[in-house]
Amino acid sequence: MGKDPLRILIVGAGMYVTGRGTNTKGTIVPALLEGRRRGIVGDIAICGTSQKSAADGISIIAKLGIKMNVDGNAKYYPEQGYDELAYLKALELFKPDAVIVSTPDATHEAIAVAALEYGAHCLVVKPLAPTIAECRRMIKAADRAGVVAQVEFHKRLDESNMLLRDAIRTDKIGQPLYAVVEYSQRKVVPEKLFRKWIDQTNIMNYLGVHYIDVLLFATGYKPLYAIAWGQKGYLHDQALNTYDAIQAAISWDTGIPGASPFLSMINTSWVDANSSAAMSQQSINLTGTKGRVQADQTRRGLRITSDAQGVQDINPYFTSAYESEDGRLVFTGYGIESVLRFVTDTLAVRSGQVSPKQLDSIRPSFRQAFISTAVIEAIDASLRDNSTKKDITSWL
Repeated sequence: MGKDPLRILIVGAGMYVTGRGTNTKGTIVPALLEGRRRGIVGDIAICGTSQKSAADGISIIAKLGIKMNVDGNAKYYPEQGYDELAYLKALELFKPDAVIVSTPDATHEAIAVAALEYGAHCLVVKPLAPTIAECRRMIKAADRAGVVAQVEFHKRLDESNMLLRDAIRTDKIGQPLYAVVEYSQRKVVPEKLFRKWIDQTNIMNYLGVHYIDVLLFATGYKPLYAIAWGQKGYLHDQALNTYDAIQAAISWDTGIPGASPFLSMINTSWVDANSSAAMSQQSINLTGTKGRVQADQTRRGLRITSDAQGVQDINPYFTSAYESEDGRLVFTGYGIESVLRFVTDTLAVRSGQVSPKQLDSIRPSFRQAFISTAVIEAIDASLRDNSTKKDITSWL
């Protein structure tokens, strides 16, 4: 791999980056500090829209670095005031090798294209963008730049989903017939954590897209049609213009001549009780002609009960922190490894071991993520059109 560690600019300073608004430290910052420990991540910078949000992120990195016994130094942008375009100045001044975009969905295109035009490798949190038109422009920018361009679909690295994929690919459960997904989050997410931009997204775009990608990853099928239903009530009464819940039926082409389509039903909601045992409730059940896979991806077998936080169902496989034998704080999990895989892929491209084009077919690249965006755009179109069936094939 390339000898020099990567200079990485994080655009965004919210929950997934630093854990802001939660009792966690996020995923992106811990992952990059673990990357520093491994010698593959060098200088780090955080860019927000205000000096305060960025500086708060730097403070978290510094404190976390002490606990992890890792260098916690980082730069921040903007250096003063408020600036929605601070990422442009950050690109100019920080000169990153790679950029991680973790901002509201509607801002992904502008930030990612700017990073790609600068020549930086780019990782975007899901979804790639809300519309296929935006995705097409992002893919063209990535092709022109000739860099690594990926989406942080970390559920592909969840061992549960890897076993699901294996069960399908090795014919353990026969020909897949249908899947049912349940995915929901606490009210605190739309009510507080995302309140400023909640009208720009919905629960299917933010959460459901994960399992759209999981089904694409596990089956290799192509989506045909989508029909969606949604309910507005509780959140609307809180002056939040988004759905409480969305249900979507998606049919998939199996690629087998004469075979019936594979059908998936994805049920999502954003109104779980804040006292629930986990931030997210999630499960997937997939039935085939020879068997089925049932995965409760909330209750992983680890439950912690305390006076301070009540009952918590912990997923130790996503992003977990524990104190090592020598007293250092260590972060592990597929959330951490998803970010660091982008780093190692970028180093491999930089050293000439692999090309971005070769990675496109085996990673959640911009091209692969285009398909999941086509599905969520079809779902949005169905919601606007009284739950009418929408053809996805003409968009692919």
